[in-house]
Order: sequence, then structure tokens, then C-alpha cells
Amino acid sequence: MATYKKGIETRERIFQSAKKMFYEYGYKNATIEKIADDAKVPIGLVNYYFKKNDILTIIFTQFIQNIKKCIDDQVSNLIENPLQKHIIFTRIFYTIMLSNERNRELYKEIFINQLVDADANDLIGSELIDIIRTFHIDITESIFRRLIIAEYGARRELLMDRYDRLDPEKSKDFINFLATISVRLAGVDIKLVMQNVRKSEEIFKKVDYSVVKFLV
Repeated sequence: MATYKKGIETRERIFQSAKKMFYEYGYKNATIEKIADDAKVPIGLVNYYFKKNDILTIIFTQFIQNIKKCIDDQVSNLIENPLQKHIIFTRIFYTIMLSNERNRELYKEIFINQLVDADANDLIGSELIDIIRTFHIDITESIFRRLIIAEYGARRELLMDRYDRLDPEKSKDFINFLATISVRLAGVDIKLVMQNVRKSEEIFKKVDYSVVKFLV
């Protein structure tokens, strides 16, 4: 039991050191050696518990889950449909990423180099079918898969084109557009989309997301 507990503590120490190193050096320059040195463990032990990319995927997954929990805990009673929740989620996600220069640079590494495993992105993508069906659009699984590919590609290209100029407040219309790409592609009436954007804006202002951290 003592050995098992020590293993859990060591794994968590490595994980926290990795977050710290990613924050200080970025993904590429946060070497396994630096993580091991900060965690005060042998390099081999870092490799035993994690692959470097796995750490990033866990960080990203936890970040997404924490934003969703924050929304559920604070404003779930105000949200009328999955699209509104997705818009609020997207605003919080990019506000946190863009408001801190080191978060901003790491996320740029993530989406340019596609560093995060598909499972983490699926935490967002899996909800898009519910969002689309909220508006009574009949869509087959094969068409939905194509739509997801198109949505991901459009979002990535738009981010790559605008990322260095994005500001969490001044670019809120652009961020809201990113959140609604899927429903626009699916053919939801633009007036209905914008009604939900405006409602989401009101709710977003009521959320205290200061408790959510990406790295440190």
C-alpha cells in the first residue's frame, strides 16, 4: 500500500512539473530532462509514467472538463440549449488561452502541430451532433462525420490566419463565429444562430471562470 501511494504521489509530482515546464518553456523546449529535474526524479521514471504527448493530452482534457464543470455549476439553469453552452464554453476557452502570453504560445503550438490526441478534441466534437439536432436538422452519421472534418479544418485555418492578432475582448465576434461554424455549415438559420449568440453573451458575463487554469 505504501509503495502504491508513493507511486501515485510521484506520478502527480511529475505531472505538475510538466505543467510548470510547459508554461515556462513551451512544449518543444520543455524537455523530459527539465521535467525530471524539476520533479527531482530520474529521467527514466518520467518515461515510465508518461509519454510527453500524453501529459499534454491530459492537461488539455482536464482543462476542457474544468470549463464545462464551471459552466454547469454556475449557470446551467440559465442555458436553454447545447449551442448556448458551447458558445459560452468557447468564449471561456479562448479568453483563458489568449489572456496569458504563455498559455497563448503553447496553444499555438498545439493547434499548428496538432499535438493533442483525437480523444481530447472529441470531448468537444462529440457534442456537435446534439447541438445540430437541437434545431431539428436531420443529419446522417456519414454527413455528420464530413461536417466535423469541415468544421475542424475551417476552425484551424481561421485560427492560423488570425491567431497572433486575436484579443479576448476585441475579437469576441470572431470567437463566437468559431463556436457556431458547425451550425452554420449544417444550415441553421443565421437569425436563430445570432439569437443564441446574444443570449450566450448575457450568460457568459455571469460566469466566474477565474477558478479554471490551463497550466499554472
